[in-house]
Amino acid sequence: MPVFIVVLTRTKGKRMVNELTAPTYATLDEVFERFHYPAGESHIRLQLDIDISELAVIEATARNFADIAQIVTADRILKRNDVSVRWFLPYFPFARHDRRNDAGDGFELQLAIEMVAELDIVIADPHSEVAGQLLHIDQADAVATFRDAGIFDDDPIVVIPDAGAAKKAYDWIDGATVVQASKRRDPRTGQLSGFAIPEQDLGGRPCIIVDDICDGGGTFLGLAAVLQKANAGPLTLAVTHGLFTKGLDALGEAFDTIVNFHPTGTTGPAGTKTIPFIDLYAKGNIT
Repeated sequence: MPVFIVVLTRTKGKRMVNELTAPTYATLDEVFERFHYPAGESHIRLQLDIDISELAVIEATARNFADIAQIVTADRILKRNDVSVRWFLPYFPFARHDRRNDAGDGFELQLAIEMVAELDIVIADPHSEVAGQLLHIDQADAVATFRDAGIFDDDPIVVIPDAGAAKKAYDWIDGATVVQASKRRDPRTGQLSGFAIPEQDLGGRPCIIVDDICDGGGTFLGLAAVLQKANAGPLTLAVTHGLFTKGLDALGEAFDTIVNFHPTGTTGPAGTKTIPFIDLYAKGNIT
């Protein structure tokens, strides 16, 4: 079993543990109960039956500022109970909004990063260098976990979806046949166009697109059409963060296999092969 490195500091005579092979793991909802007051304010408190004396790692999901505020509050509650934990927050919200487009732009990603400054927090496969300011597990470790799950067994052509993805992909490609795709995006509207690959005939070989995030899926649907026109074989989409905000109907028609990580203890979206994030935590290197 791989060693899972965590940082765990306790006071009042409790022992300090910094290396565990089977850490005590929980999700945020297993440790805290959450509810709203009638006026709409959110509130959290420790579950009455939770034993935090051996708690080492908490995995949490965040999609907005309210989720981040709850995590910060939970961290303070734990510290008041003389427990300091490492948080794993796989997808960091606002990750794709990684630049200020104009003077009227709020740049929420930077604000979210500032909100978690006091937390010992680790994210997975950051979208860009901005979210990469936080401790994180690189895409190379996500791909290694995909390989362990057999996703690359057919020796597929690796399709890099755009120039941004190429910045991370060349850290793990390691001799694979590579196709570099391109596209255009209107920064104001988000409209995508101009999907292209340099190859005219892929010879029926299986192809795999690897990326950090699938939101609505427009990039991958556009690329799938181009790949199919170029005589690609079976198509696989492998993403670290499968948000799938527009559902999976269109993606399911375009791709033979869709793979993503998903929080431990839950069932991923129908039509996808899901790998629990804790498999990545156990394998990945925190940088």
